[in-house]
Amino acid sequence: MTKPHIVASSRVQPATAPVQKSRPNIFAPAPGAGRGPARAAHRRVHGWRYDPQPYRLEFLDRWAALIQHLFVTREDVASGFGVTFQTACNWWDGLNRPSGDKVALAAITWPDDFARFMGEGAQ
Repeated sequence: MTKPHIVASSRVQPATAPVQKSRPNIFAPAPGAGRGPARAAHRRVHGWRYDPQPYRLEFLDRWAALIQHLFVTREDVASGFGVTFQTACNWWDGLNRPSGDKVALAAITWPDDFARFMGEGAQ
């Protein structure tokens, strides 16, 4: 059996112009939709009332306070939510956020405490 003979070429192929493979968009974007200055202007004009960023920053502290209020130990948190001990420690210390299903479980299981710790003006 013989080895295949590979021939290398040092010729450089000229670049070709890119070919558009999708159809062009025939619809103009709606005013204020999409990214960029138009979207920011839309927000300013319509005065969006809810900005999630401040709540997002407070959520870790609120969640940790709720967890510490509901459970005595970190082991109780792990067994109560069905998570690992390390995850329970991270929640207890306010290092990580839970997934949505765990937040929903807390809201359904302890609605009054959840509303007190997570509601507007909590803490």
